[in-house]
Amino acid sequence: MNFRKKSVLVLLTLMICVAGCFTVSSQTTNEPSYQNRQLSEWLRDFDNDNLTPEQQAMAAEAIRHIGSPAVPFLVERLSDAQLMQSKIEMQKRRERQSVAGFTVGRPPDPRHEALASLDALGSAAVDALPALEKLLHETPPDPQAIYVVARIGPASIPLLTTSLTNEEKLVRLQAKLCLEMLNSRAELLYPRIPVGPDAPSFRLRLCEFNLKVIHGAFREYKANHPGMELPNDVNQTPPPSLPPP
Repeated sequence: MNFRKKSVLVLLTLMICVAGCFTVSSQTTNEPSYQNRQLSEWLRDFDNDNLTPEQQAMAAEAIRHIGSPAVPFLVERLSDAQLMQSKIEMQKRRERQSVAGFTVGRPPDPRHEALASLDALGSAAVDALPALEKLLHETPPDPQAIYVVARIGPASIPLLTTSLTNEEKLVRLQAKLCLEMLNSRAELLYPRIPVGPDAPSFRLRLCEFNLKVIHGAFREYKANHPGMELPNDVNQTPPPSLPPP
């Protein structure tokens, strides 16, 4: 290879390296921030069990201040690649615990962080609806996704309506409940204290939502099986089973 060809190759290599560095630098620079902390730093607070509820509430407030510019970064964390990486990290953690014989710290869950952040954004997360819709068609569907969809507000109604015919029964039940809550402006979607340390956390509201789904599933089962002696509510003790005569 002559000197000229070598020079051209070296020049092209340098140009590619510079372009790559510029891209990484641009992505880092473009990441939104609030109070001198980048978005990715605030996201980790949603998944840090060592923080108090008040500290995690501060993370939610930071996401609200960042607003819609955070959405593209959050959508990236909902991707299949991120979910797969999270599962790999969890498996590594189990293996390390097995070898070490003691509890190893839980790896971060990028999807949970993203969903908690989209929940905090509420209606400002409307551009995330297509990505959230994909989570409803996973195998199995992500059980947190549809509550976050409903938290976006009236803009989520078309997606919730089409979810009434989702192939998974759980999603259909969730969609029905979400539409009812939107129609009645239920506190579970519109908390009386929406922000601050006294506001109900994403995890707490999600637990309450799941409990409502269980109650709804029980009522539907009871309505479809009128001949069975089922209690009136899922919390009630079922009638004793008598032996056959």
